[in-house]
Amino acid sequence: MGNIFSFSEIQIFTFFLVMLRMSAFVVSWPVFGVNLVPAPAKILFGVVLSFLIFPVVEVQTQNMALGVEQMVWLSIREVFLGVSIGFLARLFFFAVSIGGQVISVSMGLSASQLYNPAVGEQSTTIDQLYVALASLFFLAINGHHIFLAGLAESYKLVPVSYGLLNAAAFAHIGDIIQQITLIGVQLSAPVMISVLFSNLAMAVIGRAVPQINVLITSLPINILLGLLVMIVTVPFLIFQMNDILFQTTERLFQYLKAL
Repeated sequence: MGNIFSFSEIQIFTFFLVMLRMSAFVVSWPVFGVNLVPAPAKILFGVVLSFLIFPVVEVQTQNMALGVEQMVWLSIREVFLGVSIGFLARLFFFAVSIGGQVISVSMGLSASQLYNPAVGEQSTTIDQLYVALASLFFLAINGHHIFLAGLAESYKLVPVSYGLLNAAAFAHIGDIIQQITLIGVQLSAPVMISVLFSNLAMAVIGRAVPQINVLITSLPINILLGLLVMIVTVPFLIFQMNDILFQTTERLFQYLKAL
């Protein structure tokens, strides 16, 4: 018991590396990594996760000397891994946000943007509504537990070591972005199709009755029709979120295995 607090230089530096990956993930992961969460809370959460994960971390640096260059390289490597995992964890919300943005453009609400303090930028009301629904769904099914388990699993797939990362894994980033964009368009498809047929109907009415100002009349009709379709399709959206979260989680583990 007297040597319980006796740590070697390698162990102390390994804990620092674990804390770097954890902190980078906490800063970039969804829901809890937004600007609304205070920075001290993120730092404390990263330190607590580091203490929990450190006893089970696989380390491959026991027989290697720690020079300045090696320490800098390992630090950069761990920060990059943490940010990458956090970014991939956000893919679920990126898909939902794309769907909300496309719906806003289809309904003609893209010009009425509000400042969203959660992301620190302007976003439409439909986008914020969809992201809020996605956040509630994410927490309801314990999605944060899934990503925390994936973060702990990352130390088995990509252990703390001097090894180089596999650059071939980044070749699939374009495919991932394409898939996320496609999912976002699919989520907005009901509203897009409804507004398209509404515009076609208004075009026919405008040709049949030239006295009607189609440009002015079509805007509130598109908004009303889009809101009605959104209300009807909300249960289907919630049901689809489970598949989207599963796909993004699968992509996350495929990326880690390829590194």
